[in-house]
Amino acid sequence: MTKPATEKAPIDSAFLARHGLFAGLSEEDLRDLPVLFRCEDYQRGERIISEGERGGTLYLVYKGGVDILKQVVSREGECLEKIASLHQGDTFGEMELIDNQPRSATVVAHANTTVLALDNFDLRKLNQRDTRVYATMVLNLAREVSRRLRATDQYLAVSLFSIREQSRFRLFPKD
Repeated sequence: MTKPATEKAPIDSAFLARHGLFAGLSEEDLRDLPVLFRCEDYQRGERIISEGERGGTLYLVYKGGVDILKQVVSREGECLEKIASLHQGDTFGEMELIDNQPRSATVVAHANTTVLALDNFDLRKLNQRDTRVYATMVLNLAREVSRRLRATDQYLAVSLFSIREQSRFRLFPKD
C-alpha cells in the first residue's frame, strides 16, 4: 500500500546521521542518501502496511509515531493487538528487506506521521553504486533485527516462566 511521495522539504541528513541504520557512514556518504528515500504522510489512524501483504519497503519514522499491531486469535475471535509503539527515529519493515516474506504485522499511524520509505529496489541500486555504503547499511540492519530478536527472546522467556509459575500455583495451591 504505497502512497505517492509528498512534496516536502529535503530530508535532513543530520536526522539520518543520528539513526543506527547509518552508523559508521561519513558526512559525505550521508549527503547522497536522502535521494534514495521518499517521504510519505499519514493521518492519525491511517494504515501504513498490513500484515500478510508484500511490500519490500523499509520505513523510518521521521515525524509522529506508529503502532505495531499483530493479528491474534482469542476466545472472542480474531483481532488486532498492539504489540509496540514506535516514534521518531524508529524503523519498521526491515524484515521484508532481508527475507522477502509477507509483512509480519500491521502498522497504523497513531498521530499525523511522516515516514521515509526506502524500497528494496533503491537499496539494490545503492549496492551497484556504492558497495561499501550498502554493506554498512545492511550490517546495521542485521544488527537491528538481531537486537529485536534478543529482546523478543527475553520477553518470551519471562512470559513462559510466568505462565509456568501461575500453572504451578494452580496445580499445587498452598494451604
